[in-house]
Amino acid sequence: MDDSDNSMSLSFVTRRRLLAGTATAAVAWPFQVKSRAAELTDGSSAADPALRLCGNWQNIHQETLALCREQQRLETHLARTVGFPCAKVRLADGTELTLHSMEGLNDAYSPETEVEWGRAVADFAAHQARWDAADAEIGYSRADELIRQSETAERELLDKLPQTAATSMEGILAKLLVILHDGEHWERPADFPWPHIRSVLDDLGRHHKYRCGDDRDRSGNR
Repeated sequence: MDDSDNSMSLSFVTRRRLLAGTATAAVAWPFQVKSRAAELTDGSSAADPALRLCGNWQNIHQETLALCREQQRLETHLARTVGFPCAKVRLADGTELTLHSMEGLNDAYSPETEVEWGRAVADFAAHQARWDAADAEIGYSRADELIRQSETAERELLDKLPQTAATSMEGILAKLLVILHDGEHWERPADFPWPHIRSVLDDLGRHHKYRCGDDRDRSGNR
């Protein structure tokens, strides 16, 4: 019987899936509030602090997505050429496990299989060393760190959003759109309150006769 400890690979896959979902949503929902504001000539929206904040958030968000795509490319290269660090160990009852972390290996230790366990630890260390060397060469970990920094900058702006009053309809729409973008990426888009916020955006857009860049494919999001 072959089993697997995915404690390492799942951390990669889960975060990558979330970021990949973010990238897909961004392509489907182009952010057009900032460009629209630049077209206004009366100055009513140009000085809106909420609109500026949302525009800054969107710029950083796009940088995050670009970094994510590059990081995904590098991770795919590492996975194909080196493989996620792992080692096989046979337990006392004959079960063979494929483990992806030292924590998993430590949990699998028993005095009866100490020699087998020691060999697995050495295999894992050698595999990890190959991964680290390839990582250092292509800059995977550096890209991952840049993503985290960019995400932090996004979060800092998002935290300021509730305290930043909108002074124009465009600013109100932009705030709702940023909330929608961020919230739907990390939670189920069909769950409350995301369909309700989409509905409010649609209503406001129709009332204002301005779509606020919310021209995503309704057939795929309803």
